[in-house]
Amino acid sequence: MSVLEKDGPDAVRNFRLTIIEERAAPAIIRGKGLHPRQVNLPQEKAMFSVWTESSEPPKIKGTYITDLQGCLFEVKPYNATVDSLSYPLLFPYGDDGYHENIPFNPNSPKYAKKSTNNSINDNEDIDNDKTDDELDIDIDPKKTISYRKYIRYRLAIRKTDSPHNIWSAGGGLSQKFVLDYAARIDAQVADYLRQPEFNLLKTTAPDVLDHMRRDGNLQPNSKIGSVVLFRKYHPGTRPYFQDMFYDATTIMARTRRPGLASFMFTFTTNPGWPEISRNFFHKGQKIVDRFDILCRVYADKLRRLHFLLDKKNIFGKILGYAESMEFQKRIGGPHLHRVFCIDTEATPENIDGLIWAHIPEKPADSDKSAWANFIRKILELLPKFQIHDCGEHCKGSNGRCLKGFPKPYSRTTILHDNKPAEYKRPSPEDGGQTLKLKYGSAETTYTNSRIVPYNPLILVMFECHHNLEYAYGQSDNLKYALKYPFKGPSFSYIKCQDGSVSIDEPAQYARMLYRSPPEAHCRIYSQRYAYLSHTVIPLSIHLPGEQNIYFKDAEKLNNAANGILPETHLTQYWKMWKNNEIDKDIFYENMPEKYSWNDKDKIWKPRIFSTRKKNIENRKITIGRIYTVSPREPERFALYVLTRHFPGDPDHLRNINGTVCDTFADTARMRGLFEDNSVWEKTLKEASNSLLPSQMRSLFVNILIHGSTQNCVIDSLSLWEMFKEHMIDKRNCTDAVKLRRIDRALAIIERYLFANGKQMKDYRLPLPSNSLTDDPNKAVDEFFFPTHLNDDDVDETVDTSFEKAKLNPEQENFYKLVLDAVMDPNSLNRLFFLSGDGGTGKTFLLNFLLFNLRRLGNKVLATASTGIASTKFYAGGMTLHSAFRLGINNEPDRIPSIPVQSYFGRRIIESNLIIVDEITMLEKTVLENVDKLCRTMVPKNQHLPFAGKVVIISGDWKQSLPVVKNSRSPEAQVAVCLQSSNLYSMFEKTRLTQNMRLQPSEIQFKEWLYKLGTDTSGDKIAIPKSMIVESREELIEFVFDKGFDIPSSDMLKRLMLTPLNKSVDLNNSIVLSSFNTVSMDYYSIDKCTNENPLSPYAADSDVAALNKLTPSGIPAHHLHLKVGSIIVLLRNLNTSKSLCNGTRLIVKQLQTNLISAETICGSNTGMTIGISRVCNSYVDERPDGVSFERFQFPVREAFAMTITKAQGQTCERLGIDLSDEPFAHGQLYTALSRATNSKFIRVFAPNKPKDKDGNVLINNVVARGLTFD
Repeated sequence: MSVLEKDGPDAVRNFRLTIIEERAAPAIIRGKGLHPRQVNLPQEKAMFSVWTESSEPPKIKGTYITDLQGCLFEVKPYNATVDSLSYPLLFPYGDDGYHENIPFNPNSPKYAKKSTNNSINDNEDIDNDKTDDELDIDIDPKKTISYRKYIRYRLAIRKTDSPHNIWSAGGGLSQKFVLDYAARIDAQVADYLRQPEFNLLKTTAPDVLDHMRRDGNLQPNSKIGSVVLFRKYHPGTRPYFQDMFYDATTIMARTRRPGLASFMFTFTTNPGWPEISRNFFHKGQKIVDRFDILCRVYADKLRRLHFLLDKKNIFGKILGYAESMEFQKRIGGPHLHRVFCIDTEATPENIDGLIWAHIPEKPADSDKSAWANFIRKILELLPKFQIHDCGEHCKGSNGRCLKGFPKPYSRTTILHDNKPAEYKRPSPEDGGQTLKLKYGSAETTYTNSRIVPYNPLILVMFECHHNLEYAYGQSDNLKYALKYPFKGPSFSYIKCQDGSVSIDEPAQYARMLYRSPPEAHCRIYSQRYAYLSHTVIPLSIHLPGEQNIYFKDAEKLNNAANGILPETHLTQYWKMWKNNEIDKDIFYENMPEKYSWNDKDKIWKPRIFSTRKKNIENRKITIGRIYTVSPREPERFALYVLTRHFPGDPDHLRNINGTVCDTFADTARMRGLFEDNSVWEKTLKEASNSLLPSQMRSLFVNILIHGSTQNCVIDSLSLWEMFKEHMIDKRNCTDAVKLRRIDRALAIIERYLFANGKQMKDYRLPLPSNSLTDDPNKAVDEFFFPTHLNDDDVDETVDTSFEKAKLNPEQENFYKLVLDAVMDPNSLNRLFFLSGDGGTGKTFLLNFLLFNLRRLGNKVLATASTGIASTKFYAGGMTLHSAFRLGINNEPDRIPSIPVQSYFGRRIIESNLIIVDEITMLEKTVLENVDKLCRTMVPKNQHLPFAGKVVIISGDWKQSLPVVKNSRSPEAQVAVCLQSSNLYSMFEKTRLTQNMRLQPSEIQFKEWLYKLGTDTSGDKIAIPKSMIVESREELIEFVFDKGFDIPSSDMLKRLMLTPLNKSVDLNNSIVLSSFNTVSMDYYSIDKCTNENPLSPYAADSDVAALNKLTPSGIPAHHLHLKVGSIIVLLRNLNTSKSLCNGTRLIVKQLQTNLISAETICGSNTGMTIGISRVCNSYVDERPDGVSFERFQFPVREAFAMTITKAQGQTCERLGIDLSDEPFAHGQLYTALSRATNSKFIRVFAPNKPKDKDGNVLINNVVARGLTFD
């Protein structure tokens, strides 16, 4: 514009803008927080508008014209001649366009005075949320009309008013015209909000008093306060979508119920709808010529869809939903994204009735029933709308489909806790149907792997593409589903090209907001960008006496200066709570549900709900949402956190069991809701009153390794000096003995740190005499030949019971094979695979080998795929990843860099034998990288597998296989497991068959289990009716028949299993509720680690949103524990002591900063330990995923466990909850084989089919392609 005004129109005659792909845009302008779909290229040849990214629309500019003398001058934007000058073909008579003085006709039927005779019982609607029309302002509402009203009038098509039709029939010119007017509407709204009456400022009472102390008085022009912005009221802008996303997440969090189904639904415009073509002016018109008809038809379809979903409840009663409108860049048409939850139970059977991802079987020609005709219609529409035929537009850089097509086949629908559902997609081999389509002379066959999930009723009724997906998992996954609908406006990367004007290279590119003609039409027609099921009332948090004061001139602040402050939502809540005017249990954010805010009187009034049927049906529930507070304001943030967790006024919030804190921050620290550097001192002080010195040392090391957070740094040396006397045995402790015991304590601590790759100098701790740092040989020898358990106050020697143990003939043969290989370095057979059913003594045999080979002086590296499996070794066990320093994510040919002379390098080089237990759960890449690492560390033997070392791998292929990212099929698991590696054929296989657990009378059960574990037919398995119980309560009673006074030694023998975490949580809550013991509530401290305040998803970084997330492997924000309850560790704290991910414990004592518990599994059963809070980190690898740190005790309740977690454990009393059927390879076998006797197994399987004998039929998933060696 400056070039135009300075140099005239000739200077910009060749100026051109070009939309480019994201990869062609310079990195400096790319939006890191933008979704890929926000910046894709338009596919149709249509007009569009772009403007620079901002929180407000651009201001309206006038039209520049050249007069007869060649002078350039501007015609103001509201001049009546602008339209005819800019669009002479649309204004052929030169008639006036819009101007500010067009009179408003108050006698129009649309604006006739409506009845105001409303009952008081209808005041529930007082808080109804605002629509876009609310900002359809007029320059003078009583006399003139706005841009929007004017253009709506002129675009309306009337049979008797044909001249107006040219405005909708002008092709690209009509598109430009509506884009222009949509921009003018947005700018007019922005101008309206810039008027003096909206120039609000805000401040607080303390700021007013500070100002008066400085200046003495308040003048109208006094510089005080900050500007109040109204940017979130601009529909379609980034602040608007940020606010909508906050509201949407609030609605979903309040309305979703455990065990009930939630969905993500996409509904797309069909340009071929007959209603569109019927309204073309002539046959030559195309959809790009009539976007106005497209948007009107879409709006009509949307009203019908809303009626079916929200009134007719075709999916079930809607509990809550959040919906947004988006515009495709392919045809520019609108489509919606809706996330909603219903009152229907989330079971495979119910999901099957709502979501189809398969081709139905074609009815017989003779079948003329309504259902047969319905299926025929589906078969007709599927090829048009629901087949995903991968093209270049949907492929990533690796050539794979970004949508995951073709999808894996599945014989049944399977719902997962933490990954997308597997819908019923039978393969052709399993009877799945196919579709054959002709493209010219070529014919293509499509199977169920190409079907986009759909609802058959929606498909037939609306004849358009749509996608219905089950929203799996907990709130974190549902919130991620919300991100797509509310990702924000469309952008484009623009390249500026000009043949005459010199422009610097960096300035040639820009990221701009993009608007298509259909979006312009929708803005003109006030079609809403977002629909929410609930009205969300925002509530603010402020400190007492520091509420915001809104004003236009400073003279109005005299009341505040005199101590008269305005009432707010929060101050009125405090008063009503203190005066017992409201329920004492009601939280501040729940006030809008029962009370409405009277803005005139500044008070909360009880809601009086209408009893009229029509009002009940149309009622929109109101809920509250507290505005987030930045942690940079510690005191206000502390009040925010406390208000979210506890009801009450400030005095009540600061009172903790009679102790009144001075500040909210101190209160939050005392309640464990704020980071506090003194937490470790408090933890060790509590522990010193009850834990033994060995337990104190273990706790101290765990604090050092796992406790530090970004804002809570551990002063290791101070803690050592403060509590070192509690880490030694003080009995008969003279000064000389005390020094020796302190040195021994330091030596034990050093061993712990060494095992975790740390050293004493990392924590500024003093070195013991004969430090491992000074004598690395000693460290390696102690690792391979442990003479005592690392941290016992009495030098308890390791288990020597294997000296008298006897092997059966099968075990004896395998022992001799391995012994010969280890003792003879030239033996040919050096790789062994040991398998066998549960109970055949694999673990015993491995421990026998480990003990005797160590006794003979051989160095054995005993590892397992998981921490809990590594605890089965009698001493020195660890995870394979820890032993070989492997990362979490293993890629082919990527091995860690380990110095040859380092402690970890020498362990690998000097080992004679490597044992890897539970190998079936490892991906083949892990063992292949171990092979490459061994060859790298021992170059002289790099031509030999594992550098010539003897390797034993052990496992049972009937049990769980590796978890495959982005794939759920058993066949995909087979493809990544060890059986698919070239290494596997090199191992000599030995299978143990003599079961050491089962009694002779259990032989039939053993044979049944083997058949169950190897049956790949896909048929259901009949669970004997003798095992079946009819209720969950009966199952719990069977497992815990002695109540909950069972000695902890007996708890090891009792176990409840279920496939999914949701059933685990349900069973745990039922069992825990029956306890009448001391309880404690622990709250986590959460902090976002990838915060982006400018993102549309800024709500992610809000601590309230983080509190609701419980990703896999991360403890819950709120832990409610009771003495006597069973818990499980979620972190590897000390594998040498069997303290690892999966270790079960029974709670003995609960303190503010410490949990004392006794282990009930592993090789150290009956050991008491102290558990402190640790820093738990979670990184979401999904686009726009939230990453955060959670400071919390690394435990969860574990009366029940998932089947996967229980692999490797055995019990005498087993309960299996199959409310959700097994969905992964080996789950059913793994569950049933945990028991030592079939008489002590009970199964709860509600609503499952039965055979003629009353046996319950259950899905049994066994992967094809495995060999059960």
